[in-house]
Amino acid sequence: MAYAAAVGVCRECARTRPLPSQGLCAACYARGLLKRTPKTPCAECGQQRVCRRSRTDGRSLCDSCRPRPAENCALCSASDQVMARWPVGPVCRNCYARVRNNPAPCPACGVTRALIGRNGNEPICGPCSGTDIDYLCKRCAGPSDSTGSLCVSCALTAQAERYFGGMPAALQVQLQPFQDRLTGGDQPRAALSWLRLSASARLLADFTSRGKRISHEGLDAVCREPGRGQAAGYLRDVLVDAGVLAPRDEHTASVERRFAEIIGAHPDLAAHLHAYGYGSVLPRLRGRQRPSTEYVAQWATARMGSAVELLTWARGRSLALDQLAQDDVDQWLAEGASTRHNVRDFLVWAAEDGRAQPLLVPHRDKPVPIGIGDHVRWELLQRCLREEALPLEVRVAGALVLLHGQQATRIVALDRACLRQRGENGYLLLGEIPVMLPPALTRLINDLASAAPEDPDSGERNSSRWLFPHPHNRLRHRTAASLTAWLNEHGITIKPGRAAALMNAAVELPPAELAAKLGVHLLTAEQWRRLASRAWTAYLQTPIADDV
Repeated sequence: MAYAAAVGVCRECARTRPLPSQGLCAACYARGLLKRTPKTPCAECGQQRVCRRSRTDGRSLCDSCRPRPAENCALCSASDQVMARWPVGPVCRNCYARVRNNPAPCPACGVTRALIGRNGNEPICGPCSGTDIDYLCKRCAGPSDSTGSLCVSCALTAQAERYFGGMPAALQVQLQPFQDRLTGGDQPRAALSWLRLSASARLLADFTSRGKRISHEGLDAVCREPGRGQAAGYLRDVLVDAGVLAPRDEHTASVERRFAEIIGAHPDLAAHLHAYGYGSVLPRLRGRQRPSTEYVAQWATARMGSAVELLTWARGRSLALDQLAQDDVDQWLAEGASTRHNVRDFLVWAAEDGRAQPLLVPHRDKPVPIGIGDHVRWELLQRCLREEALPLEVRVAGALVLLHGQQATRIVALDRACLRQRGENGYLLLGEIPVMLPPALTRLINDLASAAPEDPDSGERNSSRWLFPHPHNRLRHRTAASLTAWLNEHGITIKPGRAAALMNAAVELPPAELAAKLGVHLLTAEQWRRLASRAWTAYLQTPIADDV
């Protein structure tokens, strides 16, 4: 005859449950056993855990690695390991999480709980099924979920109290807005996952343990540590978003960090490099009217790199900067790649600053833009506007390239609120003058702006200010390189498509209007106008029909 445990009030958790041993329910007895039993290496995973000998092969295994017999789930009928035995029957891990994470009003009693029983074909809660398992939160008496005995909001509050409570008082005050943002947000599961699992959360705890106030400069120092740059970057994003740190131009800041690394690696060239970088390049970046982009940061770093190459080459020939002659510069340019012409900016600055004699570095010849035929451009544009099988982001980005000649760096930086509605027409601000969009593109942008991306860790829908959010960081937009690769996968190449769009616009619009509408520089608009006046179709790569 099978032994039936007495039912009573557990002396540990005070719940009415079967009491198999010492007046304790099974869960409290197991917790006490875990505290009394020393941890040993698991024979399967190698972790130091409380292990027991397996009945099948005699190995010492932890509970996570211990094999469990598979049974058919009462909800989905799949054969899997049993996560719990409810009144409805044994349930697998997926159904267990689904039911507990989606409580609903019980048809029998009206209380919102996890519906773990059945009354015929109708799901009902545990108490209405004759069991005391109610899965209610111990703090707020609301329905808890699969994270434990607390609901996700209370679990987040408790975790945040433990996390921030161990910090120095001054840092608790500084980080209070961030704590309020975490616990009061509309994504508690994602916030709880961040506190428990994120590398940036561990970094913040480690940073605050030193007792130093959180600052951009301190995080910049952490960014230079191997393997911590990505976590520090994300931590900076969330702290800026919460108002703990002041916003700043991260592209310019990345250039500053890169300049500091370059100057530190070449102390013998530091005088010239520091004066050039911090006295010429960075002031121009900060003085830009438009926000900086990835391309601008790459441009600045490339100029500093070319200056390092030239000065290193000259030092190897015992030449100071003021001793360089035109023949030396010509020789250096001829010996290397065409990217060495980027040094022109440095030499112009050096001559104006009196550090070098005037030296000539010719502009690199720009290749003639290669576009696509009008019929090809039109077919691709129709695909973007009408082909629903394409991803929505690809359709919007491709249409902006093919219709308005936009660069990937500017497309990814579009805000969700970029679209302006005037009556029935939609307008997009790309330059100084809003551009009216076709109704089909207006609908696509509206659909993309209203779609909330799904968090890959928590599964929750999260909001982002960007039209093209980063897949793993809602506080940043997608990189231009990833968008370019994505468009290429679907047969939309940005450079030829952009060239064809700008050429078409340059034929119809004067340079001033072209610059104001599409956000290009006036000199660039004039260059496109000149190209348009020189029989542009001769340069288009269009298929030639064989009529022979």
